[in-house]
Amino acid sequence: MTEHPSEQEWLTATALEDEYTVFFRLLPKIPEAISTADFPDRIEIIWSYQSPNDTGMPAAEDQQRMNEFEERLEETWLNTGSGYPTMLITGNQICQWQWYVKHIDQALEALNAALADLPELPIDIHTESDPDWYAYSNFMQQITK
Repeated sequence: MTEHPSEQEWLTATALEDEYTVFFRLLPKIPEAISTADFPDRIEIIWSYQSPNDTGMPAAEDQQRMNEFEERLEETWLNTGSGYPTMLITGNQICQWQWYVKHIDQALEALNAALADLPELPIDIHTESDPDWYAYSNFMQQITK
């Protein structure tokens, strides 16, 4: 059985970007119970927002909508076994989720269905084939140096 990311410890970190504090929640390592080849496609979702103050962090209302969105991602991809989250980055007026999924087209179709009852969200979605999880591994090497 695959260990559910919410049941494991996440690596948390902060960094400064353009004088804003940015918060990271990262999968500390690829779980031994999964094969990266089973989740060969990377989906990056970027939610841009306007911070109500000089912190660069989202307003409470935006944060609530982001939390609901993240819950729907988990219900749609993680709980069905079709995707695996690797990172969430928030700060400097951007929230970014990175997931690895089994099939991009099926994952996006399921996500659209899961979000159908919500107003349009300010998100951009980028996809690429990454069966070795190179983007994740490279990012983790950069931050652990």
